Order: sequence, then structure tokens, then C-alpha cells
Amino acid sequence: MSEEQGAKVPWIMAEPKDRVAGEERSNPLGLIILLGLFALLWLGAGFRYFVVVVGLLVMIFLHEMGHFVTARLTGMKATQFFLFMGPRIFSFHRGETEYGLRLLPLGAFVRIVGMNNLDPCVPEDEARAYKNKSYPRRMLVITAGSMMHFIQALVLFVVLSSVIGAPDPNQWKISEISRLTTGATPAEQAQLEPGDTISAVDGIDTGNYRDLQDYLRPRPGQVVTLSVVDADGSTRQVPTTLASRPLDDGSVVGFLGVAPAFERNRENPLVGVESFGSAMWSSISTIPRFLSPSTFVDLGRLLLQGPADVSIDSDEAANRPVSMVGVVRLAGDPGFDWTMPVTMLAYINIFVGVFNLLPLLPLDGGHAAIATYERIRSRRGVRHQMDVAKLLPLTYAVVLVLGFLMLTTLLLDIVRPIS
Repeated sequence: MSEEQGAKVPWIMAEPKDRVAGEERSNPLGLIILLGLFALLWLGAGFRYFVVVVGLLVMIFLHEMGHFVTARLTGMKATQFFLFMGPRIFSFHRGETEYGLRLLPLGAFVRIVGMNNLDPCVPEDEARAYKNKSYPRRMLVITAGSMMHFIQALVLFVVLSSVIGAPDPNQWKISEISRLTTGATPAEQAQLEPGDTISAVDGIDTGNYRDLQDYLRPRPGQVVTLSVVDADGSTRQVPTTLASRPLDDGSVVGFLGVAPAFERNRENPLVGVESFGSAMWSSISTIPRFLSPSTFVDLGRLLLQGPADVSIDSDEAANRPVSMVGVVRLAGDPGFDWTMPVTMLAYINIFVGVFNLLPLLPLDGGHAAIATYERIRSRRGVRHQMDVAKLLPLTYAVVLVLGFLMLTTLLLDIVRPIS
């Protein structure tokens, strides 16, 4: 049934509208606003945060690219391919597809005609509609987005293992600082920075980080003089008062607030493949806990507790879901080396890819489940087509749950940031 015949598409299943005659194809003001947002991110937050955000946008773009390329290869009609959401900034046509950029950097989309019986298309497009293609072709197209996430994650894990390398805890760099502990620590007061090396304390050489640790621990509250070799090779003497840090056994040790740097070992690419497999299984096993009632109860309880700074080493940080704001904050933290953002992007790709395959609309896995159900119900050349309207109540419930998760995790990452 076409729109001209009176079909009313529920908003939750509605596809983006094609550009109509007379609609503006460019919006210079919108482009200025968008570029200004990215410039503000770079200048205000720093290059590292900018790279993390761009990495997430590339992740989203490649997801949609997977859908688009496979749709074209399988003979489906794709009328739109846009980066971002909201009002058009500009667009252009190549063949039957409109390509363009929109104002809100919140995602991307590909419009494939005829996704289901609630997505009407004109009669001449029926043969190229998604709903009328064979089961293998529909499954290829609808799972292509998640497959692109898995490919990205695999590449990132191989880069981590074979190019960047993993830190070896048995190979200390000579008292080199990898990062500072957050908070008002003696290290921050002494203006130490990652990449600095503490060559001596009170004139006593510190051959490695263990020597440094052994000298500082028995001196809580005492003033020590650090011989610091900056990243540029210059040496300075820095007197600082050690903090006192209580241990579980009741004793107190001296605390500076630095973490050691390790030599990196580069492994065979197969190590990256193994890491990918482990991360895949971890994400699959995490999904049930992520969607369990206890997660929603915990999120509400944490919101009621009010503002606080949460340590990355705490139980809350280990168990609490984070929004994209939290991901960017952690991955872009200059206190960590570049292993952190690459690792987080790899894990995010896997989690998003797995989550997106859940057999629930409006996720891609919901469309895959419908295609599978229709394939099972089809008999003797008679093709069964499901009435997706029957799934709308469940779809609304899924959107409500996802909206709650997005909103609560976003609020928590603002009022209870993990650092």
C-alpha cells in the first residue's frame, strides 16, 4: 500500500524523507555551526578528545557504509546516505541516491526502500525493496552494520598487539612516569607530567620504579627532593611533601601519585585475534547483566546519591554502564597513553555490534529476526510476510528502555564522572 492510498506509518518505523522539490540543498550557517563545534572540541578539550570523538563518528559511518554497500550489491534501492542527523547542511545526488551531511553529530543513516509492510514504496520499486529480497540477501544487508563493527575491533586489537604493543609488568622503564593519579596529589603539586623520569630521590639513584617505590613508602608526610628529568632531557630538583596513604592492614605509606611506565612487547597478530575473541565473548556474556532489572535499580540509586567524583578503580566504575560522554572522557584522558582510547574503541565496537544484533526492533537484530521468522513460515513457494504492526507495542517498550539507559547513564557521567 502506498502513502497515496492512505498508509499511516508509525513514527517509530518511519524512514527519513527524501528531499522534495524546492527544498534547500545547502545550509551555510549549519555548516559553520558544525565546524565551530568541532573547533571548540579541539581547542577547548584538546587534540586527544577530538581524536576520540572522530573515532566514534568513523565507527558510526562505517556501520552505515556496511548497510549501504551490501544493499547496492544485492540489488536493493538505497535512496539516501547521510552522515549525522537533523536538518540538512548540504546534499547532492549521484544516480538514485542522495548523499549529504546533517547538522547534529549524533549518528548516520541509510534509507533502503521497503524495509517492511509499514514502509510503503511505489510499485516500480517493489522488486528492489528490502522486504521482497531473498532471505540470504536480507540477512547480509541487515547484519552488515555489526559486521563492520567487528572488523574495526579486530583491526584495532591487532594494532594494539602488533604495532602499539602491550606493556610488560616485568619490564620497568627507569622510573618513567606513565600517568598521574587524579586528585590533589603531591605529583600534581610538584608539576610532574607523564613522560618525566625520576632519576633520584634525596640524591639516591632510583634505578627503576621499584627502587623509587621502596624509598617513598616508609616516608609518609616527609619532604623529599625529586631529581626529575623532563621529556626534553633537562633536569630539575623538586622538593615535595609525600601524602599519607592508609592500607587495608592499618599501616600508612608514603604516596606520590604516579604510575610506572613499562617496556612494550609487540606480539604476533594472532594475539590480537585472541584478544578479539575474548572481548567478543565478554560482551556477549555482559548483555544479560546489562539489561537485567538490577542495572536499572542501580542506576536510579546512584542518581539519588547525588554528585560525586568516582575513581576508575572503584566498584561503581567497574559495574556501571557509561554513556558516550563517559567513554570520551575516559578514552581522551591525557593521564593515560594512547593504548586506552584504542582499547576502548575496540571494546565499544564489539559491544555495539553485539547489542545491535539483539532480536528486537528497532535494532538491526529485530529486522534479522523478522526475516528469519518469515523464512521459516514460508512454504512451497508461497512467501509469508509478517505484519510488523503487531510488534509495535514491544518496539515502543524497547525504545523506552533504551531511552532510560541513555538518559540515566548520561546524567551519571555528568554528575558522577568516572576519572
